[in-house]
Amino acid sequence: MVMKKIFYIISVILGVSFFISCDKIEEPFIENIGDCGDASLPIPIKQILLEEYTGHQCGNCPRGDETVHTIKELYCDHVIPISIHAGSFADVYQSDKYTYEYRTEIGNSLNEYYEATAAGIPNAIINREQFDGVYTQDYQSWIDIVSKIIEEAPVVDISVDTRYNNDKRELDIDVDVVFINSVSSNLMLSVYFVEDSIVSWQKDYSLDDDEDIEFYTHNHVLRDAVNGVWGDEILKGTANSGDVKSKSFTYKVNEDWKIENSSLVVFVYNSENREVLQATQEYLY
Repeated sequence: MVMKKIFYIISVILGVSFFISCDKIEEPFIENIGDCGDASLPIPIKQILLEEYTGHQCGNCPRGDETVHTIKELYCDHVIPISIHAGSFADVYQSDKYTYEYRTEIGNSLNEYYEATAAGIPNAIINREQFDGVYTQDYQSWIDIVSKIIEEAPVVDISVDTRYNNDKRELDIDVDVVFINSVSSNLMLSVYFVEDSIVSWQKDYSLDDDEDIEFYTHNHVLRDAVNGVWGDEILKGTANSGDVKSKSFTYKVNEDWKIENSSLVVFVYNSENREVLQATQEYLY
């Protein structure tokens, strides 16, 4: 599937007509804007990174989770969320409630750089862009911002192939970045490890009786960065339309994480302003 998609993109760029599974691909070579995005199709779609800052002791943060759920229902693969637990609302207790540690070195580094939780949570940084002069956005603005960004055509597409050795808990990762348009810039590639369906305590101020939920499902939880908080250089200078840049990694998966609930979030960003050009998500199950 990965090679078929790369072949399709490059062939379209070169103006070549061809067939996939007996279906002729006709122009235009872009997805209809506003549709629920399907990243499994050979046609590249704009995919947006939404980094939600949250904490299990933040009683307003379930509203952020609800908004992410709504956005995913509206735009599907167009939006890739990551939940970053950081700041004082992510503190843990030694016993009883809120003992689970969601914080990570990667999340703490990002929080320190963007001063995200200082702005109050829940908030999100979307494609690491500033809107109205600030990075952090209140959850009530997320849908409006996303609806504008998906109108942008992608300039690169990302394909990810993985192989997992259960005995060694080693994950081999191959990433191909296909340049749809010519680009003259310095670009970085980041690979983050994310886990879903972690059940533990969460505070929710909207509840009338007991604001502490014992069996709350935490999704999109940032676990680690495969290649460091800021990733690796994927382009220095110029890439022409149709060029492919590749990186490979081997990653040791923590024994406490459930591979069947996990995925990789892979994204390319500009090293000068750190704005994300494109993202994708590869599920490991």
